[in-house]
Amino acid sequence: MNGPTSVGRYAAIAFAAALTLTGCSSPQISSPIGEWVAIGDDHGTLSINPDGTFVMTDASYNPLEYRPAENDFNATGTWQLAHNDSEVALDFESASQGEDDIEPRVYFVPFRSGTLRFEDPEGTADIELRLTPANT
Repeated sequence: MNGPTSVGRYAAIAFAAALTLTGCSSPQISSPIGEWVAIGDDHGTLSINPDGTFVMTDASYNPLEYRPAENDFNATGTWQLAHNDSEVALDFESASQGEDDIEPRVYFVPFRSGTLRFEDPEGTADIELRLTPANT
């Protein structure tokens, strides 16, 4: 029987499923400030400071040259919100991988989900960092 009540029931189920699939259960963060730690097999830390500076240490990925690192990518720079406050712009002012200095540049990355993901254009190498619970 497909009366008005069964249609309404199906609409309610579809609406609940849509809310679940769009991630309404995980709140969006409004600021990137805090300690971001690599997750999974990745290694490294990114500290985004309230004074507009950041420090990345011992990272297993070099986001400026899109390649893996031996937990030896380190960088400092400044940051600001960009693209309607949905991304953080990291201005890498000084960077190195091991003994090699890396050409600095700006990198834009979304942060609102509480996860930062730096990856190469082909999607074959990356690092993912998560904001530590004390900062969420």
